[in-house]
Amino acid sequence: MGDALKRRKLAASLAALALGLTLAGCGNSNDPEPGDTSTSTSADGGSSPTVSETGDGSSDSPSSSPDPSASGDWWPEQPETMATGQEFPDDFEPATLEHPARNVPKPVMPEEAKQETEAGAQAFLDYRADAQWYLMQTGDASLVREVTSKSCEACERQFTQTADVYSSGHWAAGGLETYQIIPDSLSMSENGIYTVPVGVNNRGAKIIENKEVAIEQEPIKSTDDLDASLAFEGGSWVYITASPRGSL
Repeated sequence: MGDALKRRKLAASLAALALGLTLAGCGNSNDPEPGDTSTSTSADGGSSPTVSETGDGSSDSPSSSPDPSASGDWWPEQPETMATGQEFPDDFEPATLEHPARNVPKPVMPEEAKQETEAGAQAFLDYRADAQWYLMQTGDASLVREVTSKSCEACERQFTQTADVYSSGHWAAGGLETYQIIPDSLSMSENGIYTVPVGVNNRGAKIIENKEVAIEQEPIKSTDDLDASLAFEGGSWVYITASPRGSL
C-alpha cells in the first residue's frame, strides 16, 4: 500500500475521531471514505470539525519549522497526567516535527477499572483512553485491542491505520481523547450490555510525515452526542461500540 493511500485512510480515521467515540462505533453509514478530508457528517447528523490533509499537494501549507509554536500554529495539548492520573516519567518527550514521542510510558490499568460499578466503568474508559493514546504515540495497538471487542470493525480499522503510519516511518502527535460518563447514568439492558452516555474531550492530533504536518484533527469537546456500550465479562470491562445519544 502506497504512503498516499495510507495517509488518505488515516485522514478518514481522524475525521471520525472528531466525534470521539463515533470512531469506535460499528456500522456507521456516515463514516468518511478514504480520501474524504472535508467536513464529515456525524452519526447523529451533525457536523464534525474539518480534517486537514496538508502533505499531498493540497492548498494547505504544512509547517516547516521544527518548533510548532514558532509557526503560530496550534499543537495538540499535552496534559499533565494520563487519563487515569498516571504520571509521565521525567524522560518522556512528546512528539514534535523532528521526532516521534520518546520514552512513552505504558498505561497501567487501575484496580478500580475491574469493578462492575459506574466508578469502575469510568476508570475503565480512562484506561482505554490512555491505551488509545499509547497507540497514537507508538503505533502499538496491543493494549487498546485487549480491551476492545473484536466486533468493532471501525475500531480495528483505526488501530491498523495508525500502526501503518509508524510502519511507514511517520508518526503522530497528540491524540489523547477522554470520555466522561454522565453521573448516575449507568444502566444495563436485558442482553447484559451496559449503556453509558458520555461527554468527549478530544485534544487534537497531527500526523507527521517527513517532518511536516500531513494530516491534522483539531480539538473538539462535546457533552451530548454519544452513548458508549460496554460489557462486563469475567471480571473485566470490554468496550463494544458507541452510538448517537438515545439510539441504543
